[in-house]
Amino acid sequence: MRLFLALLGLAALPMEPAAAMVRAVLVGASTFSDPTLGAYALPGAATDARRMADALAMLGTDRDAMTLLTGEAATLPAIRAALDRLATTSGAGDRAVIFLSGHGTQAPASRGDPLEPDGRDELFLAADAGPWDARSKTVPGALIDDEIGRRIGELRARGTDVWVIIDSCTGGSLLRGSAGTPKTLAPERLGIPATAPLRGAVDGSGFVDGGLAGGGRLVAFAAAGPGAIAWDDGDGGAFTRALAGAIAQHAPASFAALAAAVDARPPGGTSAGFWTAGELSAPVLFDGRSPDMIDLARALPPLPFATTLSVDRAGACRAAPATPPRPAKADDGATLLRHCDHVRVDMGEAGSPLRVEAWYRDAAGGYTSLAPPLGLIVAAGRWANVGFTFVTHDPGTGRALPRGEEYLVLIARDSGGAAIGATLLAFRAAT
Repeated sequence: MRLFLALLGLAALPMEPAAAMVRAVLVGASTFSDPTLGAYALPGAATDARRMADALAMLGTDRDAMTLLTGEAATLPAIRAALDRLATTSGAGDRAVIFLSGHGTQAPASRGDPLEPDGRDELFLAADAGPWDARSKTVPGALIDDEIGRRIGELRARGTDVWVIIDSCTGGSLLRGSAGTPKTLAPERLGIPATAPLRGAVDGSGFVDGGLAGGGRLVAFAAAGPGAIAWDDGDGGAFTRALAGAIAQHAPASFAALAAAVDARPPGGTSAGFWTAGELSAPVLFDGRSPDMIDLARALPPLPFATTLSVDRAGACRAAPATPPRPAKADDGATLLRHCDHVRVDMGEAGSPLRVEAWYRDAAGGYTSLAPPLGLIVAAGRWANVGFTFVTHDPGTGRALPRGEEYLVLIARDSGGAAIGATLLAFRAAT
């Protein structure tokens, strides 16, 4: 998962007014005005946007509060204007949904961008996208992940909860021989120059870059993780269809339950390749307060397997020194961490297969899931681990982050879903 995941649910949960509004911007970039890209039209993207509008309506969202942009209307200026209106009309306790379906690709990031450890920006191609412009070093008509992250941050700073959904490839590569259309344009098709990734750097965030700070909660769903492909079979994206179907069939109470109900297997595939992040424990559309995982963990017996904690400086915001530091402990048992310390917790074997949830609670009380939708699997002969990079200030803006006790909560569930054990690990800034 992306560096800094521990910050996705950064600030305190807002007080929710009785008349909280849900507003949505739904984009299906299904055509291109540039004739050189005409062959890459993706009619299913428009179907995706309409399908998601129907799903939100089933959840009670007023259609008058939805902005739907498809076909020639899904230009970059129109998308930006819709996101501007979303920000200016949303306030504390409101909920915002941002849905993007279309082609994705990658391009070189600006040198030294701390939010792009792999050296690449993810791009969402709007209807007015065109080939790479060597002078400006940009792709015209492309929405960059940094901008998406900034807009998410602006909404959350207002106390607005945000659900962002991306049905687009984030890997920037093509697969052949499958019964469907990959929702990506390879960079070379747009004339984008190749760039070498930073050594050892991994960016698992896709388009949800930079949404690090604010008072509102954040949940992100994406059709494809890093290096993976999102598929369109002519009737829209496989991921959006599965997501809308799960909403209609299961009426899930939480984002975690919704993610578990989504069967978005690719053509010929056997497992779902979609990606999630953020406060999945929150009720769907944030209709209520998130549960307190700390209280749940404290009420359970210890985990029935060992855990080992290690700290190093190998996070993407700081190169690792020759000798990793030894974890320092406070008198109360909390692990003391410095800015950019990378924390890893390894889990030992379990006597019988268990599913482990991993939740990070930041100093302001926001929860972030560090595990896949169905959890981490531990069993005899099978190990699992979870990790995050601890930061004391936003690496992009330098803004200081809230200080206080932070926790990693590990909850083990048996095959029937019952919680049978938990471990609570506390962390605090060293200075």
